[in-house]
Amino acid sequence: MLLLVSLVVSFAVVELSLRIFYPVYAYAAESQYDRSTSRIWVRSRNSSYERQHPKTGKSHLVYHNNLALRQHRNFDDQAITSAINLGFFGDSFLENLRLPSPYSFNEPLDYLLNTHGKNVNVLNFGIDGYGTDQAFLYYRDFEYSGELDYVFYVFCANDLRNIYENDLFSINADHELVQNQAQNTPRWARLLSRFHTTYAIVDFFNEYSHGKRFHDERANFIEHAIITGLESEDLEKNITIFISLLHLWKQTVEENGGVFSVVLLPRLDEHNARYLFPEEFHVINLYEKFREDIADYKFQDWSFENDGHWNEAANQLVATYLYRELEEKMGLQPISSDKLKKETFTYYSSFEGWMPDGYLLSEVEVDSRKREEVKSKYNSIAKDTH
Repeated sequence: MLLLVSLVVSFAVVELSLRIFYPVYAYAAESQYDRSTSRIWVRSRNSSYERQHPKTGKSHLVYHNNLALRQHRNFDDQAITSAINLGFFGDSFLENLRLPSPYSFNEPLDYLLNTHGKNVNVLNFGIDGYGTDQAFLYYRDFEYSGELDYVFYVFCANDLRNIYENDLFSINADHELVQNQAQNTPRWARLLSRFHTTYAIVDFFNEYSHGKRFHDERANFIEHAIITGLESEDLEKNITIFISLLHLWKQTVEENGGVFSVVLLPRLDEHNARYLFPEEFHVINLYEKFREDIADYKFQDWSFENDGHWNEAANQLVATYLYRELEEKMGLQPISSDKLKKETFTYYSSFEGWMPDGYLLSEVEVDSRKREEVKSKYNSIAKDTH
C-alpha cells in the first residue's frame, strides 16, 4: 500500500510540475476532439483552448466554431447557402494552430475576395494529422459539401504515410477502392493520452532509442521514398490508394457542381512529389511561386525554428498567390499591385499583432471604422491575446 501511494503521489507531482513549469505537451494532452466511426477522430464544435506561439511564446486562443472549423467566426445555414464557398482541406499547415486565427492564409484570402462586392466564404477544414484519406472523408461527410463551389486539397508529403497508418482505405482483388471501418482506440490509450507525463515518457524513450522505439519503420520509409523517388511495395500500394482517392474526390466535387484543385506546400519535399498527381488535376505549386519571387528561397526562412510549420509571412504570401490564382478562376476584375497592397494593409492593420514587411502604419490611411469591421468579422467569437 505504501509503495502504491508513493507511486501515485510521485506521478501526481510529475504531472503537476509538467503542467505548470513545462507545458509543452498541453496541446497533445488537452486538445478537444470527438471519436468518429468513419474517420478516426474529428474536432469538437464550439470548443476552445489556448496555444503558445512557437516564436514569441505568447498565448492565443484556438477556437473551433459551430461547424468545427478552426475559424473565429460562425457560419449559419444562410451564410453558407447564399455565398460562393471555397473549402480548403489538409493537415496542420492549414489548421494553423500555432498562429492566431486571423493570420492563417484563409482569412486574408477571404477578405481580399470579398473586396469585389461578391459574397464569398473561405472555409478552413484543416485538421492536425489528417492525410488524404481523412480529408476526403471530411469533405464527403460535411453537411454542406454540396455548397462548396471550389475545393482545394493542400498536399503534405506525409499524407501517404497517413494512408498506410490509418488503413481507412484499401484496394480489393478487382482493383477497386474499398473503405474500411475506423479502428476504435482502446479506452486505456485514450486515458493515457490525457496525461502530460505520457508524452514526456515517450519523448524520453525516443531520445534514448534515437527516435525509433515508437515509430513504424515501414511508415517512415514511405514518406522518405515519396520525396527521394525510391521504390517499395508499400509505397506503390499507397500511391494506388492515393490516386484512387484523388479521382474519387474530384469526381464527387464535380458531381456536386464544384471545382477541385490541389495545392502543394512551398517546400522542396512537396515539389519533388509533384509526379504523384495525374495530368488531369489542376495543381498549384506554391514552391515554384515562392522560388520565382524570392531570391535564394529556402522554406526554413519562412517557417518557425524548431517547429517546421510556416509562419505569418508565408501565410500572407500564400493568401496573395491564391488570390491572384482565383481572380481568373472566379472571373473577378483584376486589381493593381498597389490596390492589393492597400487592401492587405487594411486587413493586417486591423489586428494588434504581426504586420508584413514593408507595411508602415503611416503608409496608408484606413478608416478606423473599416478596421473595426474587419476585426469584428474575423474575430467575432473569440478575442486573441497577443
